[in-house]
Amino acid sequence: MSVRRQGQNGGLDATGEAPGRIRDEDRTTRKPMAWWDRIKLLVFLLGAWFLLLWSAMAQNPFLPFNDAVNLTLRSQGWLLFLAGVELLRQVHYFISERSARYHRFWTQKVFGSLDRRRSRMNDWNRYRLGRVLKWLFFLLIVDLIFARLSGLSPAVALVQLPIALFSALPFFFQIFITMFVLIAQFGALFWFLSRGGVDVYFPDDIKTRFSDVWGQDNVLHKVRENLLFLDNPEAIEKRGGYVPGGILLWGPPGTGKTLMAEAVAGETGKPYVFVDPGAFINMFMGVGILKVKGLFRKLRKLAVKYGGVIVFFDEADSLGNRGAMAQGGWGGGQMTTPSPWSSNPPCNGLSYISPDSAAMLLQSSLEASAVAEPRRGVRDRVMMMGGGGGGGMGTLQALLTELSGLKKPRGFFNRVVRRSLGLRPKPPPKYRMLVM
Repeated sequence: MSVRRQGQNGGLDATGEAPGRIRDEDRTTRKPMAWWDRIKLLVFLLGAWFLLLWSAMAQNPFLPFNDAVNLTLRSQGWLLFLAGVELLRQVHYFISERSARYHRFWTQKVFGSLDRRRSRMNDWNRYRLGRVLKWLFFLLIVDLIFARLSGLSPAVALVQLPIALFSALPFFFQIFITMFVLIAQFGALFWFLSRGGVDVYFPDDIKTRFSDVWGQDNVLHKVRENLLFLDNPEAIEKRGGYVPGGILLWGPPGTGKTLMAEAVAGETGKPYVFVDPGAFINMFMGVGILKVKGLFRKLRKLAVKYGGVIVFFDEADSLGNRGAMAQGGWGGGQMTTPSPWSSNPPCNGLSYISPDSAAMLLQSSLEASAVAEPRRGVRDRVMMMGGGGGGGMGTLQALLTELSGLKKPRGFFNRVVRRSLGLRPKPPPKYRMLVM
């Protein structure tokens, strides 16, 4: 018996499967907007203008309606101007949803040309320019509000704004002292607890090279292969290739994992961030999560500024108490039944020996535990895997969330403001991070 699935429109493709959802960049026309999303900003602007009209008539009951309209038009005409601009924008969107040629002209000829010019700048310059434009936009909004409240022109208000801010410093200082007393005792404590454990080395601070790594020729060869992908990742991705985002170095202490990470940083000439094994071990809930977020905020900034960053998590199995599994415990504790790995510490795990030897050691370990405790069934030999604090109070989950969220849009203006205006958030820059 075969089951055929239908899509939302009831159509099936040639293979009898429901067609997948088309990407926005593959559409011939613009994605249709909901009616409320289309008119909400226009309704807000017109509603604000009529509210001011009603306020003018309420202040002077003898004012005729026509005079009130003329007075509101002269004093609050900018609201109707913005409403007209919004109406033109929605008409543009409506035509773009119906005409493929019109949509292709604006997306490829107009905005596509602007995007191509913007892509010629590197990510760091775009980041700094975006910060400057946001501050200028914020200053413009403050200047317009101050000009409206003081009854001055925007140009004169811009000159008078520093004087007004300086005269209001005592008031702001009182508010600051009040807020500082209320939250500083907790904020300062968590801020100090979230520092430390992370060392940042800038380019050319690391002098280690691949020639300094001895005795790990096979690992060194594999690492060199991964670094070839990082030399020109754009060309590889343009041809459909995949650039690895991390390298897992596994082995007992003293085998040169840290030396290998330093050699990678020295050869690539990128910033090197060393994360101490105990950086995320804290006595308060949430401090480890704050450290993870602060770490990745720093990594994103370094990756944009220098074109890449190398981050090395020393003893990464300590995250989320994963290292406790090697000792037969979970959640930081010890189990009553020892595991085969804890019974054979000289082996440093079972991957260095042959399968027959591993099976022999495993059987001998189980027999040794059976002598210490009478066998009561197979259930007594079940090893717990995670749970009950195995996530390290959310630190491991926060780390995985930050790693998976590098390609998601960020920023309040990008995610909230642009979406409220009916625009798609811009994708973030490609953060070139090599996690080791």
